[in-house]
Order: sequence, then C-alpha cells, then structure tokens
Amino acid sequence: MFKIIAAIALTIGLTSTATQANAGARWGEDLRFVANTSIPGTDGTMALCHLVDFMDVLFVPVYTTVNNYALSNSGCTGDMYRDLSAAQFTELQTAGLIPADLPATPAVSPVMRAWGHAWLILGAIGVLKTAYIALRGKKKRKTGTPDMLAIHSLVAMSQVAVADGRIDDAEVHQIASILTRLTGQAYAPSQVMDLLSRLNPSASDLDQIGQDLSEKDRQIVLEAALNIAVADGEIHPNEYAVVSELAQRMRIGADQFRSALARISAHLQSVQTA
Repeated sequence: MFKIIAAIALTIGLTSTATQANAGARWGEDLRFVANTSIPGTDGTMALCHLVDFMDVLFVPVYTTVNNYALSNSGCTGDMYRDLSAAQFTELQTAGLIPADLPATPAVSPVMRAWGHAWLILGAIGVLKTAYIALRGKKKRKTGTPDMLAIHSLVAMSQVAVADGRIDDAEVHQIASILTRLTGQAYAPSQVMDLLSRLNPSASDLDQIGQDLSEKDRQIVLEAALNIAVADGEIHPNEYAVVSELAQRMRIGADQFRSALARISAHLQSVQTA
C-alpha cells in the first residue's frame, strides 16, 4: 500500500487550476469534491475530486465538463491538486484507498448534468413565466427573479460567513432561515448546502453581486449579509469589511446601510424578547 502511495507521490506533479473572470462571468478549471480517501496528505487524508472545465454567468453554470480525477490536500476547496491517471485510480481503488463504488472513468451525475445546463432550464422557465404572465394580464417583473435574488443573497452571506473561518452547520441553518424570510420562498438547510456545493462561491464573486438587480433587491442582499454578520450579537472586523465592500459595490449609501442595520437590530430584539 505504501509503495503505491509513494509511487503516486513521485509521479504526480503538483498543479494549480486556472480561472479567469470578467464582469458577470467566470470560466476555467476547478475542483469538485467526489469522496474522501484513505491516502495520507499534508493535512489528514486527501480528497478525491473531479477536475472540471466550467463557465458561470451571474453564478449560473453555463457548462461543466469533467476532465479526470484529481487528489487534493484541501478537500477540493483550493486550487492545488495532483492529477490522477486511470491506471493510478484503478491501482488505488484495488488497494482499498478509494471507495470501490466509484467508476474508473469520471462522469457527471444526472443532477450535475442538469445543473451544468441550468441556463437552458432557466431560459425555459423564463419563457413559461412570460407566457403565464401574458395570459393572466399581469405586468412582467423587469428585475431579477426571486431565484436570482436568492443566489445573490446566498453568495453574499457565504462570503460573510467564511470571513472568520468556515461555514458551519449553525450558519447553514441561519442562511436558510434568512433566505426564507427575505425572499418569501422556503429554503431548507439541505438546499443551501446543495447550492453552495454547486456555486462554489469565492471572494472573486463579490464583483458580480447585485448586478442586474433592482435597488430594492440589492437592499435585500445587503440585509441578508448583515443578518449573518450580526448573528452572534456583534460584527467582527473581518465580517464588517466584507459587508462594507458589498455595500460599496452595490452602490448602497451610508443612510441606507444604517437603516438596514437598524431594521436587523429591531428584528433581533423582537426575536429575543418573544
């Protein structure tokens, strides 16, 4: 077993993913978590990832293509990986270091395949929604749909939550509760985790938050971020820095910022006294 691990360590070079971005879009290579392994790494055991080519537009995946398997020391959350050939994968799987139920050839799951074509699904939903509104004679909403509002809010909250470390279970439940309260749609913690795993938001996504949203919706996004920042009763400096940057990027003035903070404080007080 140790000979297998040593051979792979010697033959697999450390590589980094390459991602590019501009206004509203990100594309390049990325790591997507598949399973934990029994292979020793620099910090515990290594994770098995899919190395993918992807493109996201306003956080919505346009396409996701799996190239091959890779090993990661950071749970597939960083950009460094060790490429894994088909022969090496089979050898590790035979040795019991990789789950036996995984296919030798990496493939996108049906759910991920559907998500990778989300732009088609959203387009179809948009056509159906437009037809429905036309039939009912209602005015079509020109700003972002509730789903897009939820995505922008989710990305904003995730960046505030990771400002002081990682997103834990308590914060996931808070995010789900805040999304439900601010958007009027029910979001379970499992849905939040599913969205986070697919969106894989990072600090570079702050540039896109608020784009194509109305002023009212941008205010909701800010309130969502502020709710997470004050969830433990105070705003830590690193959390405040993220929220302040969000407010500036979404062109929200100081008066609106203070008003949002006052509303959140009033809500927290009413919850505590209830």
